[in-house]
Amino acid sequence: MVSALVPIVTAFAKLCVFRIAPQDIPRSGALLVIATLTNLSLSVLINQIQLSVGSALLVAAIEIIALATLTAVALFYVSHLNRLIQTMTALMGSGAVIGAAVLILMLAGPALPPVLRLAIFVWNLAVIAHILRHALEIHIIVAF
Repeated sequence: MVSALVPIVTAFAKLCVFRIAPQDIPRSGALLVIATLTNLSLSVLINQIQLSVGSALLVAAIEIIALATLTAVALFYVSHLNRLIQTMTALMGSGAVIGAAVLILMLAGPALPPVLRLAIFVWNLAVIAHILRHALEIHIIVAF
């Protein structure tokens, strides 16, 4: 089971360093569910450092619902709604990779320096823009 996940995790990691495009991620409803649950779990763990478990779960769920809704609306607007599963899989998987990196950094030290927080924020935005640029077929600046 674990060996089957290695190529998928590797693909999500490559997506996060801009070595592949989101269309290189397999289009699979099952993979979308796994990536979303992983992203949700990591978000809850990260948010739980400052919030109660219930609040952390609520914040993580709202983040995912907002991202899914805005992505679906944007894809619908440009007549590419058929790309929703693959786009959301890429967004959730890349979010899980970045979330895992953040969790490791947070567990390694008491607090992340502000410059590191900013760098992670910009990295996350750049990855989301990279995914949306491909999914929506727009210029990278518009995707930001």
